Amino acid sequence: MFRLLCSLVIVPLLITLLIARSALAEDNWETLTDHDLTVSSGSALDFSALVTTAPAGKHGPAIALSDGHIGFERRRTPERFLCASIALSPLSGGFPDKAGSEQFVRQLKQTGYNLARLHMVDAQLMSGRFKDFDFDPEQLDRLHFLLAELKAAGIYWIVDGMASDNGGWGDVRPHRWVKKYRARMDVLTDSAGFAHWATLVERLWGAKNPYTGIAPIKDSAMLGMILVNEGSFFYLATTYSKRYPALPGYGKLYPDQLALQFRDWLQTRYGTDTALKSAWGKELKSGESIGGRIDLPDALRGSGRRDIDFDRFVVELEQRSYRAMEKRVRDLGFKGLSTAFNNWSFLAADITRSSLQWVDLHSYHVLPSVMGDPGSKMAQSSLHQNTAQYIRELSTGRQWDKPFTVTEYGQPFWNRWRHESAALIPAIAAHQSWDAICQYAEAPIQVDYGPSHFVRRQAIYPFSVGADPITHAAERLAAILYLRGDVASSRDRIYVHMDAEKVLARSGGWEQVPDPLSKLSLISPMGLDFGPISERPKPGELWVNLTGGQPWWLVKSANGPAAGRDLRSAAVAALQDAKLIGSGNRSQPENQLFQSDTGQLVVDSGAGLIQVTTDRTAALVLKGGSASAGTLSVSSASAPALFAVSSLDKKPIAQSRHLLLWVLTDAINTGMTFTDAERTTIKTLGKFPPQVQTISATLRVAAENSAGLKAWPLSLGGVRRQAIPLTQVGGAIELRLDTAALPNGPALFFEIADE
Repeated sequence: MFRLLCSLVIVPLLITLLIARSALAEDNWETLTDHDLTVSSGSALDFSALVTTAPAGKHGPAIALSDGHIGFERRRTPERFLCASIALSPLSGGFPDKAGSEQFVRQLKQTGYNLARLHMVDAQLMSGRFKDFDFDPEQLDRLHFLLAELKAAGIYWIVDGMASDNGGWGDVRPHRWVKKYRARMDVLTDSAGFAHWATLVERLWGAKNPYTGIAPIKDSAMLGMILVNEGSFFYLATTYSKRYPALPGYGKLYPDQLALQFRDWLQTRYGTDTALKSAWGKELKSGESIGGRIDLPDALRGSGRRDIDFDRFVVELEQRSYRAMEKRVRDLGFKGLSTAFNNWSFLAADITRSSLQWVDLHSYHVLPSVMGDPGSKMAQSSLHQNTAQYIRELSTGRQWDKPFTVTEYGQPFWNRWRHESAALIPAIAAHQSWDAICQYAEAPIQVDYGPSHFVRRQAIYPFSVGADPITHAAERLAAILYLRGDVASSRDRIYVHMDAEKVLARSGGWEQVPDPLSKLSLISPMGLDFGPISERPKPGELWVNLTGGQPWWLVKSANGPAAGRDLRSAAVAALQDAKLIGSGNRSQPENQLFQSDTGQLVVDSGAGLIQVTTDRTAALVLKGGSASAGTLSVSSASAPALFAVSSLDKKPIAQSRHLLLWVLTDAINTGMTFTDAERTTIKTLGKFPPQVQTISATLRVAAENSAGLKAWPLSLGGVRRQAIPLTQVGGAIELRLDTAALPNGPALFFEIADE
């Protein structure tokens, strides 16, 4: 029996490995010949026109508009932001000098960014410092100059009040990323911890910037502040218990002093031991009393009455902490938007976020086990494997009538399918009218592939978006689909209603939006709602009650024409009844096929296909072979890839005389090796210059008048190379591409225009 079982397991495994090795053997890699990555002004890759007139902040501080979007005090119309993540560290050289900042900001603007998120600034300024709050004076000066340059260029900022668990503490060795303190938890649970946070915020963001003449916290260019980054209580408790060493004053899961706060909360809630005993029953231990000792839960995600009351207590703790932090920054003169608790997709965290001014969330498809060191692992999975679950978690965390941003997302290097997110995230964000998106990056700009003294500028690492030709090219597609608005925003809404107290009473909030329901966010915009259910839903509204008398999948518990539909088996019919989609919509959730209510986006996870079809942009993500999206057709693609074409002259693609074409496959470092055929585990990271996976395919683009059009591969800086043949074929232009055979090496961008 043992031998039989072994054969049943080993033989399929060997077949899988042989197939994987064969597929990898067919991969062809060519080294990029571009070393200078700076974008040429006026080239096809110069997207600076998408950034509104400078300076940032000229319309006053950011505000939350009545429709739930971001506007400004003196211009109350919704604004949309493509955000550059900046998380510099000593490994990447820290903040650049003045000349470097000028170049850095110029390249940000030419990429199309109109917002920057500065992350882990506290860690960078305290690196190598031995006294509390003793910021590196050179780095602080460079930060101030960078902020001034961003403002002058029309690029707003989002900052973290505190991001590092080491806060402003000095003498943290051997580096600021070591797990020594737990400052993010202390803000919530300890008055001294709150005071430490308040001092850090005041000294970091309240000090006058000599280059603007005003403290950053009072500057209207500061769009928003994340008061504490990723500070959700249960996320921190989970992280500390798994990854951090023991710390005095902390029990197995929680700070010891939290027991007294929990006891006092119970006393307020129940008043007497008799009432508590009635609620908890046998869970109340001998010797426990609301006038004496109450033990904290001994496990995460428990389902007992003690656990559920503790979950209620945590929600109130987080909301009270937010109000205290918010008041503190307002007292310091901050007038922009504030948020916190920007991770953790459980319903209890959503309940906490219902009290915030603005909802921000983070999510990733995959993450590396370590940042590129030998032995680092990353799953080589397509987002189709779980039907874009990480994007659905973002969609279902949105709350109607509040600004919604995503300041961290990613399908990072070295996941070979990361070109998928390049099309899907900006298309979803535009379709659902999110207010800002930010692909997480340590450095969003890499100016060259030349030698560097800094390790993070010697090779592509996870999250080095500026260095990775695939993810950096993706940012330009995001600028087109999302910031320029080529993908239309839907006017429809799916309301996911829940009663906070009912959720907490049922499970302590340890639930997520059900998977079959969340998949409908690939069809129509979805968001949470904590108010009363509409008695008369409007056409284009579907209400789903997570905490009603009927199970959530029966829309019967909500009102309207879709009442009685079962969302597990008749979701499409329910959406049709509610007038979100018509009979021609292609969606078949049972087959993992979803078409947006606007018709412009198709996610076919069964076929591994993404299609974006708009007047000015068409994009295809496919696993090879042939497919089409509106005016763009691809045939005989030799590898998985993203193909996209955009009009650059404000005309529809078929009428345009100036087109930009993307061809995105995969990229690795020169000399990069793996211990396995699937390229899951790194053996050697390698170094610059990158190599890209080459591809052959035939591309056809509709063209009403193709006379005089020519095609050029572009350098990564937008410089035209030697022209390549372009054929006119019956109302279309055709390119037969083989990126391995291009005279100046492989290209990711191609320009089609008049001579």
